[in-house]
Amino acid sequence: MLPQKKPGDGDRVIIVASGPSAEKFVPPRGVPIIAVNGAIDWLSRATYFFTLDPSVLNMRRLLARRRDVRYFSAGITAPGVHELERISYRAAEPRVKGSAEWWLWRWSAKRGLSEDPTKIHNGNSAWGALGLAYHLGFKNVALVGVDATQEARYHSGGRPNNLSHLPILFYSALPQINVVSCGKLNSIPQMSIQQWLKNS
Repeated sequence: MLPQKKPGDGDRVIIVASGPSAEKFVPPRGVPIIAVNGAIDWLSRATYFFTLDPSVLNMRRLLARRRDVRYFSAGITAPGVHELERISYRAAEPRVKGSAEWWLWRWSAKRGLSEDPTKIHNGNSAWGALGLAYHLGFKNVALVGVDATQEARYHSGGRPNNLSHLPILFYSALPQINVVSCGKLNSIPQMSIQQWLKNS
């Protein structure tokens, strides 16, 4: 069964992860929300959940699902969860170790969004969530809490792995989908959530 969005969801969606720019975010009425990993724990409302990270915490989230949220994963099997195939890519190792290109290689990330609705390109869970949004048919996407920094996660604390490859990935999606950053990701258009709600 291919991914399908809920009836009446329209063509715009907000992807919410746990970067620092998610602090004080309140889901606006009438706009679907894709919660990434731990964002599902503190968001007052979500429409979808996505992960490609098989951590213990995410497995618990997949098994203890919130009512009225559709759960998706890539490369992770759990009862009642729509599983998509996770596609990784790794060419030759870049010469400059620790560069953004090197981390892209290290995480086996794949640029661009898959045109096959059964597959999600690897990179991180927020990147996978953008692939899900594309498969669901959303045309306009706002990112909240997708900051590509090493700052502590909002709400749960802890720090992410190196995310310097994310600007490369999200930039690579621009020919396929309208995506803007309402946080600190500087490789794609940036605007406030209020601007995006008004203009999208």
